[in-house]
Amino acid sequence: MIDFEIERKTTKGRNISLVVYQNGKVVLKHPPRVPKKQIDEFLSEKKDWIQSKLLQIPKDIPKKLKFIEGENTHIFGNQTTIHLVEKIKYKYLGKILELPYTKSEQSQIRKGKLILKEILQKKLEPMIASISESLNTKVTKVSIKTMRSLWGSCNSKNEISLNLSLVHCPDHIIEYIVLHEIAHTIEHNHSSKFWEIVKSKNPTYKQAEKWLKEYGKKYIYYLN
Repeated sequence: MIDFEIERKTTKGRNISLVVYQNGKVVLKHPPRVPKKQIDEFLSEKKDWIQSKLLQIPKDIPKKLKFIEGENTHIFGNQTTIHLVEKIKYKYLGKILELPYTKSEQSQIRKGKLILKEILQKKLEPMIASISESLNTKVTKVSIKTMRSLWGSCNSKNEISLNLSLVHCPDHIIEYIVLHEIAHTIEHNHSSKFWEIVKSKNPTYKQAEKWLKEYGKKYIYYLN
């Protein structure tokens, strides 16, 4: 028997649903005015299903980062140790990431994520500008946020969203994801023409796809 906590989220949909993510998080989604009795009955029926899904999760999925002293993670593919320091903005020194100490666990996580976002943003800005210019296209907006399953997305307005977990990935993977999403500003699909655009700038892009399938799960869950 596996102990688990359930995170609840209200949605605009009419149905109750459950999602078990690869990092062990169990999320219950339901309309805002569903009776407690109905939710309890639903969870009772799904208990065995949740247990079976949790048992299928690979054992090597990393635990969610708490940004505590001595914690290890990856920054741009390199193993990095977190150290907490009083009265500091932050320092990224390759193998060491110095973060400001805060008084609560939640504020420490919130602050840590903001710093990782700043570190990633500095990496992304020249990369996005260079790739956009080389493809003769324009990205109208860039958002960096935590996503549980996607590494990136592009909408019809040429606004791209990139997963904050890219900060953990090697440079060549970040470059591939950025290229992939910028290519979508030209072709909003995965047609042969889209892949020709990607290949024109990264002939070995399939190696990045393979890396993401084999190792991506170990990087995407640090922040989820």
